Amino acid sequence: MKRVFRHLLAPILFCLLLLTVISTSRAGTFGQNYSITFLADPRGYGETWKNALAEIRDMKTNPNPAIMPSELVIVAGDIDPLESRYYDYLEVFKSTSTRPVFLPVIGNHEFDDGGKSFRFARDIVIPSIPNAVRRRAASCDYFLDYKNVRIIVVDGYTDLGRNGVINDDGRQWVEQTIRATPSCVDHIIISFHEPAFARGRHAGQSFDRDPGLRNAFWRMILKYRDRVRAVLVGHTHAYYRMRVLDPGGIAANDITAFPDEDGGIYQVDAGAAGNGELNTIVRLQVEGNKLLFRTLQAKNGANKPFNEIDRWEIDYSPRTSDVTPFGAPVTKAVDSEKVK
Repeated sequence: MKRVFRHLLAPILFCLLLLTVISTSRAGTFGQNYSITFLADPRGYGETWKNALAEIRDMKTNPNPAIMPSELVIVAGDIDPLESRYYDYLEVFKSTSTRPVFLPVIGNHEFDDGGKSFRFARDIVIPSIPNAVRRRAASCDYFLDYKNVRIIVVDGYTDLGRNGVINDDGRQWVEQTIRATPSCVDHIIISFHEPAFARGRHAGQSFDRDPGLRNAFWRMILKYRDRVRAVLVGHTHAYYRMRVLDPGGIAANDITAFPDEDGGIYQVDAGAAGNGELNTIVRLQVEGNKLLFRTLQAKNGANKPFNEIDRWEIDYSPRTSDVTPFGAPVTKAVDSEKVK
């Protein structure tokens, strides 16, 4: 009986501890809105990358309803040379009191130069992330619980995948991590480098090169669509978004289509903050059960102004009971301009 009681008490104590940490964080008290920024593929284009970071810091382009300053920055791979790009980040965000947490995702180019960028992520950057939980020691697969969000990062190139295709072990680890998420976390976001549904360059040469594993992964996360909100990717160097319910369906596998299927989960490709035609930033504001997305773009180079090119928002009905854990989200999208 005591063992059962301890088993039931553990997640309750975790949530109470999480709420205590939240209430004393630099962003203020629990319940305040906060934002996450999502980028990808800066590679060797330091001036364009630093311009994106400066916009995240200064928020010169922030039309109503305004987005709060970013508290997390997810970079979905191809950050090489990572040591240089990371020091750019520290230089732009000089103040540790306002510096957002940097969350790297492993991409295929992290293995260039004999894997120097991969090792820098593994040995320097990921260990510096406060409260990150690695799949195992020296792993680049990890998750982070931040306020009411759990972010799950998958390395699709070493233990849990090959060539950007997440394998059975990877799918099982992600599912275990989803299932272990405490009840006080409302939103789960998953990030890896290569898209499940690639468009433009790399179509058919990304996670979609193995439709069987891709479909199995997507169907797995669909089981948890009451909490899994989006999959954030890069690799193609072009911004687009879609919402997929049927990973084996015609629309999901038509490289000219961008499905928006009710009950599906979003895949958002951040394009590139350097190695693409346009410098792209995706902002995500968390407002309780509501998520607000804003996408900004600028020309490549230093000191180029950003403009908002896309926006949408999603309202999620709260989970009601353990009997119906997989309620479909209620979504509302408001687009200023959809770029696909």
